[in-house]
This record gives sequence, C-alpha cells and structure tokens, in this order.
Amino acid sequence: MFIANSFKVLSQGIIVSSTVLFLSGCIIHVGGGSNDTSHGNSVSSVYGDLEVSQGKHVSNVSSVNGSIQLHDDVKARSVDTVNGSIKMGAYVSVQNANTVNGDIEAEQHFNSASFVKAVNGNISLQSSSKVAEDVETMNGDITLNGVLVEGSLRTHTGNMLLTNNTQVLGDIIFHKSNNSKHSVPTLSIKQGATVTGQIILYREVELNIDDAQLLNKIEFQFDNDK
Repeated sequence: MFIANSFKVLSQGIIVSSTVLFLSGCIIHVGGGSNDTSHGNSVSSVYGDLEVSQGKHVSNVSSVNGSIQLHDDVKARSVDTVNGSIKMGAYVSVQNANTVNGDIEAEQHFNSASFVKAVNGNISLQSSSKVAEDVETMNGDITLNGVLVEGSLRTHTGNMLLTNNTQVLGDIIFHKSNNSKHSVPTLSIKQGATVTGQIILYREVELNIDDAQLLNKIEFQFDNDK
C-alpha cells in the first residue's frame, strides 16, 4: 500500500494546470531571477532535477526521474520523487516528503507538518527538526540527530540511529521483511534520546540502547505477520 500510495501522489502531482510549471529533460531552477513567477506555484519534472532557491515559497514539487533540492528557508507543500533523492537545507518547511528510490536529507530546523517516507532510501534529519507524523522507510536507514518525531518510526530492513536528545512520541516499529537475504538491522538509541511509545519488534533486531529503562518498552512480536 505504501508504494502504491507513493505513485498515486506523484501521478496527481504532475497534472498540468494553470498553476503548474511542467518541464522535462533538464535541470529546473526555481527562483533567483527578476522574472520569476513561480512563487506559490507547483513545479513538476519527468526527466530532470528540480532546484528551488533560498527563501522561495512553492506549492507541490514533484519529479519522476530526477532529484529535488530545496535551499534554506524554502516553504513547500508535498515534495515527491520516484527515482531521485530529496535534499533540503536549513529552516525548510514542507507538508510532507516522499520518495520511492532515493534518500531524504534535511538540515537543521526542518519541519514537516505530516510524514517523511522513503521506500528504497535512507532518511537523515538534523538538529531542531520536527516531523508531525511518521518517519518511515522500507529498505533504508533512519538517522535522527536532535529531532522531534510526534508520530512513530517504521522500517522493514533498515537501521535506526537516534542521537542528540531525539524524541519519538510514538512507537519504534521494525516490521517483518519478505527478503531473507537482508542482514539483521540495528537499533541504536544514544543516551538522552527518548521514546514515549513502545519498541515493537516483528523481526530480529540488534539492540544498542544506552538507557536500560528503554528495554522495558520492547515488545517481541516475532509470531505476528506484520
């Protein structure tokens, strides 16, 4: 369902309308020119990277075969790509960020009003960032350095690393993997990082947890199919 929803979001995002800048086959730079008319508009690309200049406000940003870069202080709604990474500077605010094949990286003070998800890719968020819902990967690592996650952390095969007083208000969940060739993932929670919910393990996971009290939150659900 996750992958299907990802493609559904992207397909909706590349519909051409009066408020969409739709281009392909090149690198698209949004902003930086005196004739720029993209403020508040959606920007889409089929074959090409997208780059939004510092301080710009755009609506949906989507690419099918290309990466997306949002410079410092950019505000956007949905940021989606199928085959490409998403890289965001400091003080970037989005509604959500979602990629199928690529990494998601955000610098300090990143804010997502909804989720951050990657199917085949890593997610890395830096200090003073906030995600209002879940941070999720299927085949990728999650690295949080001083981040507040109001939802849960979810992965199937990836490692998780929580440092610098990261707070997770929901659960940490390792789902079962259908691929037996993947190695055992690792959950590392450094001293000062907190988890309000439970640590739910539907598969074998190597645990490196500094705070022994967090071990009381572990639920082993190996017999469950989730």
